[in-house]
Amino acid sequence: MPYRDRGVDYRQIITKAVCGKGRKFSQATHTIHPPDNIYNILGAWIINHKYESDKIGEVVEVRGSYDINIWYSTKGNTKTDVVKETVHYVEQVPLGYYDRNTREATLQVSATATQAPNCVEASIAAQSDLVVVRVEKEFVVEMVGETKICVPVYPLEYAEADDKEMMSYSPEEQEAYDDLDPDLIIDDLDD
Repeated sequence: MPYRDRGVDYRQIITKAVCGKGRKFSQATHTIHPPDNIYNILGAWIINHKYESDKIGEVVEVRGSYDINIWYSTKGNTKTDVVKETVHYVEQVPLGYYDRNTREATLQVSATATQAPNCVEASIAAQSDLVVVRVEKEFVVEMVGETKICVPVYPLEYAEADDKEMMSYSPEEQEAYDDLDPDLIIDDLDD
């Protein structure tokens, strides 16, 4: 039902909208125990990344796993093998933007790995045969839910009016608009 404020009718509409966003870059260090004495690391890579996300309080929690594969040599660089270890993780992504007026029951949470887990460095620990692996990853999360917006409602005759009729200004208003710099760019309105 429309209501009137200062001579303009308004209507509240329930719609789906982005009501939360966040981003998190993280690094983790893992220790791998190979079955043999390592002579040299020949390669390290990450595969089988899987994850899911849920809203927990005012953060989005991303839970997932990936396999770390280390290709290494043993016995004085005469034999090679690969060791695989599955790593489980939980990342809490803070929401840089969050609309608390969203209906909680309607929230749909999604996460995107903008940087999938990637092995940045793999090295043999100084005083043991353990392999230390440093991994980087980044997530962007988004929440979509039902929210209420308020829009002005114009009389039916405005629906058929020409845009030029709708945009008619007084001479003083037109002069003020003519003085605007069309090349002015306002960068980053959020600050």
